[in-house]
Amino acid sequence: MKKHLSVLLLTVLLVLTFLCVPYAASALTLVTVDSNVSYDGGYTTVSWSVLGEEASKYLVYAQPADNGSVEQQIVRAAETTAHSARLIDLIPGKSYKIIIADENRKILGSQVITMPEPVTFEDGKLKNTSVKISIEPKKMRSGGNKKKDTKKIKAFKAAEIIAGVQDGSTDYGIRYTMKMPKLAKARTFFLTLSFESPDGFLFTEVADEVTYDRVKNGTQTIWFYMTGERFFKYLYTNTGDIPAGEYKVYLFWDGMWVNTSTFKVN
Repeated sequence: MKKHLSVLLLTVLLVLTFLCVPYAASALTLVTVDSNVSYDGGYTTVSWSVLGEEASKYLVYAQPADNGSVEQQIVRAAETTAHSARLIDLIPGKSYKIIIADENRKILGSQVITMPEPVTFEDGKLKNTSVKISIEPKKMRSGGNKKKDTKKIKAFKAAEIIAGVQDGSTDYGIRYTMKMPKLAKARTFFLTLSFESPDGFLFTEVADEVTYDRVKNGTQTIWFYMTGERFFKYLYTNTGDIPAGEYKVYLFWDGMWVNTSTFKVN
């Protein structure tokens, strides 16, 4: 009887030990994020070191930091098995909190990093002053077609934007137009377009490659039929408000500053 109890007890202990291994390993994983980052062509590379057990994969999150008193959106920026990741949502001159988590979203480490100061765009004879930017307020029924269903409005009103977000009926954003001079050859740039509220809520709405075709005569116009609708939704979701005042829109090509435009919300 005693021998049977001993075997049973040993079996239970082995099962408990097996069940506890994953949690013990996770508890022993510590990530240290490097405060220095590499920023090239609009891409930010962050790296980290690991003490203890390796996670099966690492989830990388980014959140604007030290940019006003409002609650900022946390963006899932990358997923990797390595100790570094390339992010596309960060812009020069701003600080971000980089958060590293395991596959179960358990936070393993974090670090506030500061991006390098912006450099003004220049590519041969093409300069930032060569590009003419215009923006106009737009609205669209939620789920509509941006090319067909957007409507121009005279001005943004905070109450209307809030109502649209709350009932999910209407999206608000801007038509963003870039007029280019004639180009001797087609050029592709990594375009980053970020919005910022008067109280410092920061969100990158567009981060993608855009090709500008060769133009022999006249100008070339490229536009986003409507952009910024996610910015307004996240702004209200995180802060509970759409503040009145002046909003900023930052444009970068290949990580270089091209333009900062403004619009107002009444």
